[in-house]
Amino acid sequence: MCASKQADKSYIAVMGKIFGVLERFVEKGTTRGLAFSEIAKGLPFPRTTIHRILYSLGKLGYIEKSATGSCYRLTREFDDLAGQGVAFRHLQAISKPLMQNLLIRYAETVNLGSLDGGQVAYVDVVQSPSALRIAALPGDRNPVHSTALGKAILAFLPESRTRAILGENPLLRKTPRTITQRTHLLEHLSVVRDQRVALDMEENVTGVTCVAAPIFDNTGRVIAAFSISGPASRMNTKLNAIKIDVRAAASTITKMLAPPRGMDAPPRANNQENIFASRWRANSA
Repeated sequence: MCASKQADKSYIAVMGKIFGVLERFVEKGTTRGLAFSEIAKGLPFPRTTIHRILYSLGKLGYIEKSATGSCYRLTREFDDLAGQGVAFRHLQAISKPLMQNLLIRYAETVNLGSLDGGQVAYVDVVQSPSALRIAALPGDRNPVHSTALGKAILAFLPESRTRAILGENPLLRKTPRTITQRTHLLEHLSVVRDQRVALDMEENVTGVTCVAAPIFDNTGRVIAAFSISGPASRMNTKLNAIKIDVRAAASTITKMLAPPRGMDAPPRANNQENIFASRWRANSA
């Protein structure tokens, strides 16, 4: 009896409510946003309390609202707290040598990015040594629809998730070449899936070209992408070679993350890509 009373006195009731809210995201899947009605359904405490919990978690950086304000989603900070940040740090560590090799080969900025909400977040950046260079900083964000990194990831998400992201985030025109029609973008993503490489031909910043390829985890789920970016005047003359090498680098990282046997490997553009992947293994030996 005494032990039971002591346990009850030690219990902090509000913690149960907070984790009750967080469990709704886990039950429904943390990769998509949830409307307030979905969160509140079945929770045995007032909606005003749920609003205050969501607001507080937002202030702490663990939950964010979609661009339209129609739903809530967990942020990277929560993923880090839950352990997924360890996986991203591992990805960053094994990607670094390949990023540096790409930098040496092309002298253009190399990026590692992942999806965070409806935007691309730059996880790591190796900057070009050129005085005229295009470089984001780790932590910077850009729209998914206008960037090669974003399109490389979007193309391999479940279709429902891709459509949800495009529905929640306006396709803003960044340059005259930005794809702003959803139907056109979905068609474009189909081509990206076929080629396993995405292009940003001055769609995010005028005068800048970017090439990206997707990276998959051990379950075959797209988790990130590599890209090379630089002035269009330099990039466009070596575009075909960059496409081959970026795709090969991303494929090498996917293999290093140990995909299960039987998973389809990224298609090879030609024998050059096999040679390039072999060079990564030799350099890291």
